[in-house]
Amino acid sequence: MAKEDYTMEERQEILKNLMLRLHAGEDKEVIQEEFNEVFDEISPYEIQLMERNLMSEGITFAEIMSLCNVHANLMGSKVNTQTSVADFEQPGHPVHVMKMENLAIRGALDRVERLLVNYLETKDSTIEKGLRRQISLLDQFENHYQRKEYAMFPIMEKKGITAPPKVMWGVHDQIRDLYRDFKKALNDGKESTLEEFQIARDEMLEMIQKEENILIPMVEQVFHVDDWETIASQSPDYGYCIVKPEKEWAVKKSFSPVKEETQVESEGDIPLSTGSLSLKELNLILNLLPMELSFVDAQNIVKYYNEGNGEEKIFKRTPSAIGRDVILCHPPRVHETVQTIFEQLKSKQKEKEEMWFKTQDKMVHVTYHAVWDEEGKYRGCLEYVQDIKPLVKHFEEADIKRTLS
Repeated sequence: MAKEDYTMEERQEILKNLMLRLHAGEDKEVIQEEFNEVFDEISPYEIQLMERNLMSEGITFAEIMSLCNVHANLMGSKVNTQTSVADFEQPGHPVHVMKMENLAIRGALDRVERLLVNYLETKDSTIEKGLRRQISLLDQFENHYQRKEYAMFPIMEKKGITAPPKVMWGVHDQIRDLYRDFKKALNDGKESTLEEFQIARDEMLEMIQKEENILIPMVEQVFHVDDWETIASQSPDYGYCIVKPEKEWAVKKSFSPVKEETQVESEGDIPLSTGSLSLKELNLILNLLPMELSFVDAQNIVKYYNEGNGEEKIFKRTPSAIGRDVILCHPPRVHETVQTIFEQLKSKQKEKEEMWFKTQDKMVHVTYHAVWDEEGKYRGCLEYVQDIKPLVKHFEEADIKRTLS
């Protein structure tokens, strides 16, 4: 059969079977040869369908993630990466920002490697200073990844593209671990420092290829101008990577956006179990509380978070989290743990779950607390996050009690 005679369903079936054989350990060259016999070109849409079909066959996202680079290399030259959206080339557009940052990441990786080689040979303190400076710039790749995870991925999920974000987030976490290993090796003076950097570098470069050759073409046909505007408006919350947009992207519209959310009356009091508050008063109070609040409903959908009082948040939240499955708001490697927590809260196995950890300047305490109504019906979960270091500091001081002056 000629390549052009295959239907979409037949192409998907062939693609799925080739990938299943690849996952089963069959020779890559044999798979590549058969792939080339059928496919002259493959679209990003077909790739996301393939990943979803693999998951329906019982292949876990972890297994797909482990062979992600193999998939990319197998199909790389055949992927149609052409885009036709002029706005993508406009300074400030999220795609333009992503591509400019990718150029900056490539440059930083090159500079870090050259300085690292020189430093490992000479141990020169001046070279080390320059190396540390370049590493601090490269650290900002975290902002680039977080923008995808929390601003772009939620929109993809709402449009039915669920498998690729999950796999890509998992690869992000692998890169984070590899980069952390490199920095630790450098600080510990290990002989493997250069090798560990090169492993992290290769994965970062591979991620750039996945973004520009698969991710961007994949969303081009399904994202609307309003979606890009949402991403652009939320991007400053996560920061940028090495370079900042030259200017704010100006959205040209000849229509009024559709209002999807029910407008809440801003006047009049809301009756509560004890007293009443206006909507403005309620918002002011919730945002003034010295903790980060999130409410997840009985279907595990994020319904609310407080904006805070201007201080930097421990866990950043943007409007894209609203309406999103709370499981998908977390890195894939902890999905099972988060799912278990919510199942235990919902089934009354636990009333609440707590965790705590230290960062460089904070002592973070997190609580997931089940919310039940007066009839015993599960209404959802309230998550509250607090930096308890200032409180601990008070009790560690000599005067354990302080009264109002």
